[in-house]
Amino acid sequence: MRDSYYTPLELSEIIDRVGSLEKKSKRLLDANFDLKKRIEILEAQFEIQGERVVQPQRYYDPMKKPHESIYHVVDLKNLESKFDETMWKMLEVVATTGAARYPDIERLVREEIPGFVENRLRRAAKALAEMNVLNRKELKLPLTPITILYSLSDIGERIYHDKFKATPVPSEMIRVQKEHDNLDHGYGILELGQLLASSEKYKDVYVFNRTNPIRFTDGTQYIPDVKCVYPDGKGITYFEYERGFHTQKDFNNKCNKMCVATRVLNFVAPNRKSLIKKVYPLVKEWVKKRGICEFVPSIIRLTTSKELQKCHLSKESWLIVFDNGKSLEPIICKVKLDED
Repeated sequence: MRDSYYTPLELSEIIDRVGSLEKKSKRLLDANFDLKKRIEILEAQFEIQGERVVQPQRYYDPMKKPHESIYHVVDLKNLESKFDETMWKMLEVVATTGAARYPDIERLVREEIPGFVENRLRRAAKALAEMNVLNRKELKLPLTPITILYSLSDIGERIYHDKFKATPVPSEMIRVQKEHDNLDHGYGILELGQLLASSEKYKDVYVFNRTNPIRFTDGTQYIPDVKCVYPDGKGITYFEYERGFHTQKDFNNKCNKMCVATRVLNFVAPNRKSLIKKVYPLVKEWVKKRGICEFVPSIIRLTTSKELQKCHLSKESWLIVFDNGKSLEPIICKVKLDED
């Protein structure tokens, strides 16, 4: 049986272990103290602001990337006290229609408010965005220098639900992003569709085609960006709003599918720079790979949205045209392909 005394080395080790445990205990006590303080702060906020508070929760803002999501504790009653009639009407229109583009929102508000004042609605939109009731996003589209989009934030959804006892409809932005992968591409397609529809050259114009694709016997399918039906109701043509972000392999596959669906392939670029630097090289490489097709030739036409608008969708609208039944080079080229 050993005696009750420790050697100096053993005593030193025991002292070190006790010191380590004391430090660990202090860290736990400090963490517990901080947690209690945070809980007290939140409880005080709820007690002061009452039930009508947006609970602290992580929410996804469709206007931002997921990592930019933030926490909100907001007094809704205080926010609502700053609303005027125009702000309430704009909130209601966005919530009940899902409209996102400012011109569409303005048109709908104009229909409901007698003596509509445009500047008042613009001020209302700015105020709602500053209060984080509406999300605001700017896009640069080919035919519109600045397109402003609005959607309800989580705060806006809560205010609308409490005021009108209803659930808001999904924003147009959600549908566009789901259909066309991103807002820049999607709203570029919608703008092109509006241009084609306003020309009155077509009976119907469709820009949401994912649920009704063109299916082929081999199991593959083609989903056009824009589908246009001629006045006779039988003839159909397709337009692709092409920004040139495809890999060559993916672009080739897309064009091969288009050739099965139609003999005329229409590509519309956002601007001349994209047309020359991005879209034209993709098309030229595909034509080269496909080779001369004497039996099933295709006409491949390239232009920009502005050119279509300027030439009223006439044959003069097309800046570059290939006929792969005749040549691997363009048969029409109205642009300098070495432009910067």
